[in-house]
Amino acid sequence: MLDRIFVALSTFVLVWTASPTGAQAQETGLLIPGDAVVTGFSGVVEPEQQDPPLTALQTLDETFIDLESASARVNGLAAPGYIWDARTWFAEAYFDIKARDVGQVFGVAIDDAKFPNVYLAASSAYGLYRVLPDADNDGRPERTTIGVPGADWMEGMWGKADETDTTPSQGGPGSIWKVDGKSGKVTLFANILHNGENNSGVGLGNITYVPQFGQLFVTDLSTGLIHRLDMDGVEIETFDHGVTGRASIEKSPLPFDPSNAPDFDSADFDPEDSETWGFADEDRRIYALAFNKGRLYYSVVGESQIWSVGFDEETGEFLDSAQWELDVPKKPKKLPVTDMLFTRSGAMVLAQRGDVTSTYDYANFADHGKSRLLRYWLEKPEDDPDTPSRWIAEPEEYSVGFNGQERSTNGGVALNYGYDKQGYLDTGSCEASLWTTGENLRDNNELEDTLLLGGALVIDGLQGMPIRPVKQYEKFNNSPPWVSYMFDNDQFNTDLVDEDERPTPYSDINTTGWIGDVEILRTGCDGDAVAGGATGGWPEGPYYVSDLPYTDGGTGDDTLPPPQPLPSAPQCAAMTGQFFCDVKTGTWIYDGILRTDAGLADKVKIVASSPGVSVVGGPLMSYSVPGIRLTLSGGVSGQLISTDVCIFDEAASQKGGPFACCKATIAASVPAEACEKAGE
Repeated sequence: MLDRIFVALSTFVLVWTASPTGAQAQETGLLIPGDAVVTGFSGVVEPEQQDPPLTALQTLDETFIDLESASARVNGLAAPGYIWDARTWFAEAYFDIKARDVGQVFGVAIDDAKFPNVYLAASSAYGLYRVLPDADNDGRPERTTIGVPGADWMEGMWGKADETDTTPSQGGPGSIWKVDGKSGKVTLFANILHNGENNSGVGLGNITYVPQFGQLFVTDLSTGLIHRLDMDGVEIETFDHGVTGRASIEKSPLPFDPSNAPDFDSADFDPEDSETWGFADEDRRIYALAFNKGRLYYSVVGESQIWSVGFDEETGEFLDSAQWELDVPKKPKKLPVTDMLFTRSGAMVLAQRGDVTSTYDYANFADHGKSRLLRYWLEKPEDDPDTPSRWIAEPEEYSVGFNGQERSTNGGVALNYGYDKQGYLDTGSCEASLWTTGENLRDNNELEDTLLLGGALVIDGLQGMPIRPVKQYEKFNNSPPWVSYMFDNDQFNTDLVDEDERPTPYSDINTTGWIGDVEILRTGCDGDAVAGGATGGWPEGPYYVSDLPYTDGGTGDDTLPPPQPLPSAPQCAAMTGQFFCDVKTGTWIYDGILRTDAGLADKVKIVASSPGVSVVGGPLMSYSVPGIRLTLSGGVSGQLISTDVCIFDEAASQKGGPFACCKATIAASVPAEACEKAGE
């Protein structure tokens, strides 16, 4: 997988033939442009049932973090193959980073190396879990509900990628993990310390990479400090908002108080009460980070504020220039800003996350339905001296999800390229779409009949949308967010999987907060920004002159079509994936996932009708939910290849009479570029 060649970010869809133009072959590693790294809770493993059956509470007592499931996933967002219409888009994970290696993580950053590396920050966003040694000889530790002497962290809470037979793991709540951009290997990048002491247990906030200095910045939720690191993981310096920042507005200093650290041996520690976990005082606690025009912007949890501090342009050192920027509205309630970004046209986008609500059953990690995705602009044409902030007083708000007040973000936000009218990534429009993590994205009782046409209602993952429309626009506000991609990050959370077979509980509408942060790889974004209005700057009035729901694909068509909130009915089968060049043989290979909603189907027959094309392992293959991997080979550059598919129930086919078959024709064009054999 890591040796794939990025040529055409194409997706097969049924009875569809197209190929993006202008694609250039280039060697790639873990990530290709448009790929998203999404963090979240890795899930749990329940005990096998026994006789007599375990009670619900006994089952929970023996339920532990799933070490083999993903704490972070690399998802391909390049080729949905359709115009955004809010239908369910199933997970297309190219690479999983397991809890066994990195533990539980929230913040994610991507550097600008030739093969961009991924950095993941340890987190308590999904709870703190401690256990005692096995006391009943069942081979499993014993979960605790309060602090007790002798308890230790549950395996999978923090990572162990660096553990060997002779060297114990150094991973902990202050760990930053590096995922190599070429090989995908996970290593411990840094452990964030303060005065030689480890993080007390609540972990880190968010992390950002600043290419101008080639440095990483990360927030520590136990001390409230911002740490500046070089690319070897060595700490360069720290910034203390509680002392330096507060002094800039003549507030008394609020230094770090080490006595606030939790006592895990005491019954005062409660895994279901985050107030006992040892977070830094909220007035010095920093979470989100973003760099813009020589200043590092950061969120302060206490009063839900945004601040910034300047840098030395040559060294990247913090300057004595901290300043308050704005107060985030405390409506419907005060919530932490856990991620933020800036567009090149000057907008600041803030993502909130619900309050921590950790529960013993692993079901609820954050409050739901109140977190907002907000956009600010500087006051124009100049700063209004009659307002306290240089930013607009009332922020604009994006619609996230169909549920309630459309406030279902999970606190992660990232920019991505736009999409053309065929549903392909348009790398010529660098900031045309905005993506946020979210939950219960398609749940709405009043719109249920229409939404069901597009797939599952309760999905958790990502919402991608045009960057311009917000709720305040009169012309096109995308509320509800029909013009969006709804990406389901849980491959088991689909209508194709029987309720009893789902290994995770996250198809349940009552589970909240299990999705975390998102970062998307974009390269070559030095041209003009596409967001920011018809003139590239401040919008004229409450909305822009032109708000395209998708990029025009170079046609020059700037007409805004009326919203069409009617997703196409899903086909009985679909295949998604991409071409890659096999440099060992010099041939094009298509690697995809075939899915169906054909009920009890367990067999698939797929026959290539194009000359020279073969189905690896075909033509008859076993089918199982949520889908099977399918590989096609032998296509010639520029060739239109076609395959006929029949998915059916094998038992029904053996009865001798007619039987149901999900029939489909899959057609696509092999990339026009030559696939070169290595060494030639």
